[in-house]
Amino acid sequence: MILVTGASGSVGGMALRRLSAMGCRVAAMARSPRKAQETVPAGVPVRIADYDDVASLETSFAGVSSLLFVASDGDGRDVLRHHANVIDAAAATGIKQVIFTSILDIEETSPFYYTPVYRDAERRLAESGLNYTILRCGLYCDLLLSHWLEPARATGELCLPVGQARVAPVSRADVAAAAAALTVAADRNGQMNGQVNGKMYELTGPRAYAFDEIAEVANEVFGTRIRYVSCSPSDYLRRAWADMHDPWPHAFTTLCASIGEGRYARVSTDSADLLGRPATDLREFLVRSAVA
Repeated sequence: MILVTGASGSVGGMALRRLSAMGCRVAAMARSPRKAQETVPAGVPVRIADYDDVASLETSFAGVSSLLFVASDGDGRDVLRHHANVIDAAAATGIKQVIFTSILDIEETSPFYYTPVYRDAERRLAESGLNYTILRCGLYCDLLLSHWLEPARATGELCLPVGQARVAPVSRADVAAAAAALTVAADRNGQMNGQVNGKMYELTGPRAYAFDEIAEVANEVFGTRIRYVSCSPSDYLRRAWADMHDPWPHAFTTLCASIGEGRYARVSTDSADLLGRPATDLREFLVRSAVA
């Protein structure tokens, strides 16, 4: 059986629905029974577990051969602990394959708030004895739209402290589809030979854009007049504190610092290789969102 964590979230939910539609023997793990009832497809069993309760995780993992481990978010200290608990429980229950959604910016020198958290999870997986595969995901198109372009449509300015850096954004739907395809393959291979993989894939979009180009694409798609403005980190942080609660102002400001250093600029073909088709380009994503 395949178990998907974060099944009531975006990536986990889309991956779960895809696996269910493929006819896989799959179950959903969620923290909230109410939310799971609203989002999990009919007929898919739900296992309720708390990331802070290792015993509940081990109970949920019983009989699971492959775990699609979709990372959680929130306070970095909580996420680090949650990741550690999931990996410990997976090792204790003998799960054969773990597919983990990590981040592209994983280098030790990164300024990004969440990088140490994901570095710790990747280290724990490597030391756990588990068979694992890591999907290092680029900046999400969905995040770029909801957190930056949508506000810019109202103000007319896309104001970010990233200079002329480029990003190759990937859609959450593509990540979910790639994760589902890889999980099915890993589950079958694990049942056949149980070999350790340890392979890493980089999931990005097919093209890197500068942010003035992103503004131009948004204007063409939405009929807006957004102008990109490169602001200072302190100005961005000040505005973020007016709109967000902790830890998000710091998380987004350090994400911008990471982008500004070019850490999300590279383009990989791994998405297309796993999907069996070209990855969704940002323009295509925005067009779809405009007609949704």
